Amino acid sequence: MYEDLKFSEAELALITELLERERSELPVEIHHTRSSSVRSELHDRATIVRELLVRLHNATAFVG
Repeated sequence: MYEDLKFSEAELALITELLERERSELPVEIHHTRSSSVRSELHDRATIVRELLVRLHNATAFVG
């Protein structure tokens, strides 16, 4: 469904920057969270962010 998404280099750079920021901030949020269910959700979110960054890196490696 979303396979046809196209982004400019500037857009990809911004998406990557936002994901990198989220990746760096999540461990602090996880550490300060007292609720185990919220902590679990944040761990899941961290996994998704890491996977997205890998996918973006792999996709942009072929672009140039």
